Amino acid sequence: MTGFVQQTIELSRIDASHDELLIVGTNDGLLLFSKSEQRIELEDRNITAIAPSLNGVWVVVDRNSVWHRDDWGEWQLVTSTIQDLQLNCIEPLNGKVLVGTSDAHLLWVAHGRIEFINSFDLVPGRDKWYTPWGGPPSLRSLAVGHSGELYANVHVGGILRSKDRGRSWQPTIDLHSDVHQVLTVPDHPSFVLAATAKGLATSIDGGDSWSFDQANLHATYSRAVAVCGKTILMSTSVGPSGTKAAIYRRSLDLPGTFEKCEQGLPQWFSDNIDTASLTALKDKAAFATSDGQLFVSEDAGLTWKQLASGLPPIHCLTFLY
Repeated sequence: MTGFVQQTIELSRIDASHDELLIVGTNDGLLLFSKSEQRIELEDRNITAIAPSLNGVWVVVDRNSVWHRDDWGEWQLVTSTIQDLQLNCIEPLNGKVLVGTSDAHLLWVAHGRIEFINSFDLVPGRDKWYTPWGGPPSLRSLAVGHSGELYANVHVGGILRSKDRGRSWQPTIDLHSDVHQVLTVPDHPSFVLAATAKGLATSIDGGDSWSFDQANLHATYSRAVAVCGKTILMSTSVGPSGTKAAIYRRSLDLPGTFEKCEQGLPQWFSDNIDTASLTALKDKAAFATSDGQLFVSEDAGLTWKQLASGLPPIHCLTFLY
């Protein structure tokens, strides 16, 4: 792994008014990059989900355990081996962590205790959830709204919303939209975005209604979405195989203005830029590919530069102050 870190030394040349961390989860550990240093933590572990919070970072390790890194860089195993379920996504909230699993279950993790959210297993329409290949559906992504609303993205089953911290759930978007990521927008309390097989889905009323934007996209199949200030970034390809994948940018408030990100990027990528592999913080953005390439932008996706190639397969990344 030492060689992998050396390949990313260009990150130290990024101009930054603050010393942000770019945290990258790979098959072989967690890579942390700042303006001043690069290092490896949880070496030789498979990191498949990352969620920053006010008191550190939470990660899913080896798809079966949740770990927490505090502000001093100390790691603690929070919980592991949850009834043979695969842990897919996490979202911290008020000292607890919401965890989405295989077989489309939700649970809270706090202080080593596990609490299954039974109300999610009783949500209307659950019997219609499916996967294109015939397996059981699963939780793919999670988000928290401005007033504590919870959003859970089922693949394939749409987006479920809870306004009472998980005691009850209601379907929102049509389940056949094939949602791959749900995202809330901190500075726009009622905005909810979703990367779907039908392009970008947007709700301006917290999920009560949705509209779709496919304008100027070369294809509609989208797996990842992020917000850079007033700019939406989204990954798009021709389908599940990932052929002709690219990143697009669009004004947050102006549907129909998608443009392909090209400066500093290849014309196309050969595989999907997946859920959790695209992130943003203010005007900075980063994305990663399954074959270990890492790109960053300092101008909300107008221009990009490659920081690394040949890294282990990358599953997730995020910025952290």
